[in-house]
Amino acid sequence: MKISVTFVDNVLEVRKEGEGLQAESWQRKLDDFELKKNVSTGITIKDKKQRKILFWKPVEENILMVYTRGGEVKASYAPSRGAYLRVLERMCNVQHISLTRSGLSLQLQVGVVDRGDFTFADAALLIGGRIRQPFDIPVSKKSLDKVKDNDPFFIRKFYFTMDEMTKEMEETSSRFDIALKVNGMDVTFPVKIEVPDENIKYQHVPMISFFYKDQAVQIKHTGVGNVLFVCRPMEEAEKKPAFRFWESDLVSGWLYRRGKKEKEKSSQKVSLFYEKFCQKAEEGTFEIFDMAWKRNPKGAYFIINGDSPDYQRIKDHPNVVKQYSKKYYELLFRANTYISTETPFHLNIIRSNNKYYRRSIAENTFVFLQHGVTYMKCHGPNSPFLAGREMEPDYIVVNSEKEKEAVHRMMGIDNSRILKTGMGIFSKLSYKHLNQDSDDIAVIMLTWKPYEDNMEDFTKSSYYQNTLAVYNMLRKYLPADQIHIVIHPKTGAHLEKTELAPSIWRKPISEVLSIAKLLITDYSSVCYNSFYQGGGVVFFQEDLKFYEKENGKLIPKDDEYIGKRAFSLEELNAILEEGCRDGRIQLDVFRTEEFERRYRQINEFSDGKNMERLCEKLKELGLI
Repeated sequence: MKISVTFVDNVLEVRKEGEGLQAESWQRKLDDFELKKNVSTGITIKDKKQRKILFWKPVEENILMVYTRGGEVKASYAPSRGAYLRVLERMCNVQHISLTRSGLSLQLQVGVVDRGDFTFADAALLIGGRIRQPFDIPVSKKSLDKVKDNDPFFIRKFYFTMDEMTKEMEETSSRFDIALKVNGMDVTFPVKIEVPDENIKYQHVPMISFFYKDQAVQIKHTGVGNVLFVCRPMEEAEKKPAFRFWESDLVSGWLYRRGKKEKEKSSQKVSLFYEKFCQKAEEGTFEIFDMAWKRNPKGAYFIINGDSPDYQRIKDHPNVVKQYSKKYYELLFRANTYISTETPFHLNIIRSNNKYYRRSIAENTFVFLQHGVTYMKCHGPNSPFLAGREMEPDYIVVNSEKEKEAVHRMMGIDNSRILKTGMGIFSKLSYKHLNQDSDDIAVIMLTWKPYEDNMEDFTKSSYYQNTLAVYNMLRKYLPADQIHIVIHPKTGAHLEKTELAPSIWRKPISEVLSIAKLLITDYSSVCYNSFYQGGGVVFFQEDLKFYEKENGKLIPKDDEYIGKRAFSLEELNAILEEGCRDGRIQLDVFRTEEFERRYRQINEFSDGKNMERLCEKLKELGLI
């Protein structure tokens, strides 16, 4: 038997031939490979233990490879740092881990296998960017299947002081990894801890957590057993004596146990409503809460921080509860359901040290109202909302059959848990109130690219350069006071120091969208909110190919976009030249009948009754 691999004209071909055998062949174009995904060729071999590289070709920063594993011939287009992991037999398991105010103690069972194909060098334990501790990695010539837990050859111990672990840096969550060079190439793989099936739903609950100096620290694991060290500055609330009392293990533990008993005994369902960081009441959640409260006065409460600008407006409602109050903590552990435009993490400190509150999250029902239509960005494999992930909603609200199909396909959520009622936020918006006679206001709202996080010079980022270029282009058609820039929170401090500072919008985003006769964005779902109100949309996507490579393919097909698209500044200028004349934004250029038709397929509801439909559905489900 002979297996051959060729790569000609960007087509990979694998062939299996041998005496008395019918030749087998498999082909795939390079463009059809998905980064990081392994593909079975359907070609098999007899030796199921063989791990061998048959083909290896660097393509840009990645590796196109063909290899054998598990009795199959497989192909992959993989990042160089992970390519060798397809064939490298290895183990790295936690045998002991403890974190105290003195430091971190860690014992690993770790090793790799070399049958003559590999060279290894520069092995080190990594804890994110915080720690890099070199060590001699055990190398075996035999399979690791039968290694005993107490075999000293494979055991390595590590210790780091808390001052080493908590050194100041921007990184919050640090994964435990092993790094080494394999045949001269950098390779990284995660340290693993055993996660019993019954613990998977508690994956976001810290194993260990406490405060050290001015830091909140945790050891936790993911659902697949990756180990994380979390270190973040303490929030001001966490420094207050009342907070430390209510959030202590003793008090929170008692409230948690009492709440569980009450829920078991009582038929009364309690739902908590809230918005982002418990700092707002502007996305429709408060109005939905009020409807639920009128149906069931003892079963619906709205949580809001006392320092919120919206608190004074709603504080006299009998079931509005101030965050971190005594009533808040009683409800936190008594609640059956969370209903919000944000995850339950927003009810408390993000990455809270309170393990009892975080256990409650896993045990209660989460209804995700959404704050944007899910018909733009891809929910990739790292999204916390995917089925089986820590923030998987029990129910999610959508606006159309198209969106329902997209959510089911991307997130793996069963159709029975996808509620097509329309998002509550749209009930607060006036449908098509903007028209040709409206003020000629243009809004720029580009999305921040995570792959530019570590750029030393912000002015060299595509975010800044594109925002500046679009602004300068609009200035040819509109005066400066009619152009507003909505910035991403990560860029605020940077943009404040640039010439764009006077045009930065500093009020709620909902307010600027209500006056945006023209919105220029790239990949933001706010396009649907703007279009609903009568505005026109232009999509400036000059980095589309690279963006999709890094973040996954966008949801809309080419014939589903609700506005004109530009893939270069020249194309954008041509669109603006056509649609902006004599200092006026010509809506009929940006809102064609075809764009209107496409929009109605993505957002089916425009009657302003989304909240009523949603409340009826929640009542039907027994959630309010």
